[in-house]
Amino acid sequence: MRCIAEHVQAILVGSGWHPSLFRTEMEILCKKRPFRFGKRVMLVDSPYDFFGDLNRSATLDECLSPFGLTTDISSLENVLEGWINDNNLEYIEGESVAVRWLRIEGGISGINGQKLAIFCGDVLKKKGWNINLESPNVELMIVIDGISEHIFWGKRNISNHPRDGWVQRVATERPFFKPISLDPRLARVALNFVIRDSEDIICDPMCGTGGVLLEGALLNQPMVGIDLDIEMVNGTKQNLDWLKTYTGEVESQQVFHGNALDIVELLENKGVQINGLVFDPPYGKNAWKSEKRQGLFLDVLKNSRKAKGINSNSKLVCFLPIKPGIQGINEPIIGDIDLGDYSTIQLKSQFNESGWEIISMHAIPIHGSLARMLIYANAI
Repeated sequence: MRCIAEHVQAILVGSGWHPSLFRTEMEILCKKRPFRFGKRVMLVDSPYDFFGDLNRSATLDECLSPFGLTTDISSLENVLEGWINDNNLEYIEGESVAVRWLRIEGGISGINGQKLAIFCGDVLKKKGWNINLESPNVELMIVIDGISEHIFWGKRNISNHPRDGWVQRVATERPFFKPISLDPRLARVALNFVIRDSEDIICDPMCGTGGVLLEGALLNQPMVGIDLDIEMVNGTKQNLDWLKTYTGEVESQQVFHGNALDIVELLENKGVQINGLVFDPPYGKNAWKSEKRQGLFLDVLKNSRKAKGINSNSKLVCFLPIKPGIQGINEPIIGDIDLGDYSTIQLKSQFNESGWEIISMHAIPIHGSLARMLIYANAI
């Protein structure tokens, strides 16, 4: 990522899908812990130009820079007009502008986003801008946040959501799929947590139908998939061929038939060195009631830590079933909590014994009787 002389600042607004994952993903992509407003808004001030990396986000709705913010409702129009007149949105002859607005977490009583957008449009017209709501050159966004009770505004830096096209990539749209296939959003989040460099090779040792590899291909990230079931190996290759209709080429993705327990020997024989791991074990909600299943998972953790290329900077994301109703989506799982067939304390201890330290855990509700957990860990 390019380092620049001055800090880059922006307001980041996350989707309501999973605020906890949004905040963690933004910290990783921006290489700086942003300041948090409520659940879904963050202010980042970083010495790095992070805008390019935000295009790969799974959770970001808006990126505003330059920006303004206030809690002063009484003089809001004056503040907005002053910000526009201070050349924070400089007019370029012949260009057009649109003013959008967004209300999140219920908005703020007495604040009408549409009226604010019209007001800002009138100010911009006086400065020479043409108003074009269909295909403007520049977009100004106003965000009204009911949790932090702040109003944010600024120039939109991402007009199209990074997740556009995901509906066409869900498991049922692929030529080869199984009902347990990982949601593209979770696959993308997991990869963003793990990737540290565009040349990193990320391994999914239980690749199933290839959901993680598909998202890796869209990120132009080198990937390696392994699966014990030859049907899954062939199905993943079929899905990667299908993905070429979106990307043209997926040369950086390799798929091997083999046992995840033999990851060290398998990768060594193939001459592959990996830098991180993402995997979703194909276990049902009762998986950890089986000592055999639990032992298999822990052995994969231990063996993957020994794979060539994995070092103290390497990251891992995996998913495990947990009982429903834990913590929710707004905050990560912290403290000593009973997760169903194991506790957070037990899990952290088992990860440590396997050569990994858990950084954070996030509950993923599925439906009333089933939930999962994303585990983000660092090699030790």
